[in-house]
Amino acid sequence: MMIKQNPFSIYDFLGYFIPGALVIYIFLIIFNPSNTEDFVTFLGSNKILDFDNILFFVIISYSLGHLINFSSSITIERYANWKYSFPSKYLMNLNPNHKYWIGPIKIKLWKGFLALIILPVAILDYILGEFFSFKEFYTKKADKFIVEMVKSKGLVLLEKLGAPVTESLREYDFHRIFSHYVYENSKNHQSKMTNYVTLYGFLRSLCLISVLFFWFLLYKIIEGFGASNYDIKIMLTSILFLTITSYLFFMAFMKFYRRYTLEALMLIVIDPDLKENSKS
Repeated sequence: MMIKQNPFSIYDFLGYFIPGALVIYIFLIIFNPSNTEDFVTFLGSNKILDFDNILFFVIISYSLGHLINFSSSITIERYANWKYSFPSKYLMNLNPNHKYWIGPIKIKLWKGFLALIILPVAILDYILGEFFSFKEFYTKKADKFIVEMVKSKGLVLLEKLGAPVTESLREYDFHRIFSHYVYENSKNHQSKMTNYVTLYGFLRSLCLISVLFFWFLLYKIIEGFGASNYDIKIMLTSILFLTITSYLFFMAFMKFYRRYTLEALMLIVIDPDLKENSKS
């Protein structure tokens, strides 16, 4: 039985509308703080065109949110995959020696450019993630027994689907196959998986927003340097706050990115239809 989908899902709300509206609202505060109260009054006033005004705001926020979401997928998520590989890979310990600075020179240049774009995340991920092992919070491998169960039942699933004969999941983009299979065959877990996708998409967008405002504030600091009303302590505190915030959002994104993947792997493990002829 097909599950009925709402035309406006929770992902549309958290993944697109909220990030877009947040950026608009922050810019209103930054460029003219006095407009903030007018903006709230504007949305709540009793005018004939209220509905049109609110609808216009929703459309702009939703459209901007799509742009932010896509941009975060090719920056924040791409950095995460380049740095740590896909969650399905490090959960299964399939590439224990994975490094960021690998590949041809063209790819290395793109990686360097990407690290520069998301500089606050890249710096703290290097300092805290590598030297202080914060990465263990969001890239922890699955238990060895679970890994063996996933490999065993995963190979059974691939065989049932008519995949070429193989003894290793390393040869496949197996998580894409697994996630589609369990989503189709585990109706009771669909909402949980959808929630994980929504949360990691939302947090990924918030991470990028923090990075963008980091660069905006840094530009304003350089532009206003030497002015009579220049307060270096406030500026540096704000930069530090945005740097830490961006990394915290990155950690949260990685947490739910990993949980979504682990959920699909665990559903493979407990699938009763994958017992027959299972390999060790």
